[in-house]
Amino acid sequence: MIGILIMTLLAFVLSIILVTIYGKTEKEDYVKYLPGYNCGVCGFGSCKGMSEAMKQDINNYKKCKLLKGEALEKMEQMVTEHK
Repeated sequence: MIGILIMTLLAFVLSIILVTIYGKTEKEDYVKYLPGYNCGVCGFGSCKGMSEAMKQDINNYKKCKLLKGEALEKMEQMVTEHK
């Protein structure tokens, strides 16, 4: 009986940890390629706001006026892989 209780508790704790890690990883992937100026030109207020908006519509990255060069190429590659 105690074994079942311990295994259930362990499974619960590990599932919470995995959900937390997965959520942070997903957002960090988007923020990693954004310029990080938090200028608000895109209309989302900051790069963090942009990454949240990209969860709703992955093509929101196109609204960033400062995303250029290698970072833009990596973002487009990531979006292509996501679809």
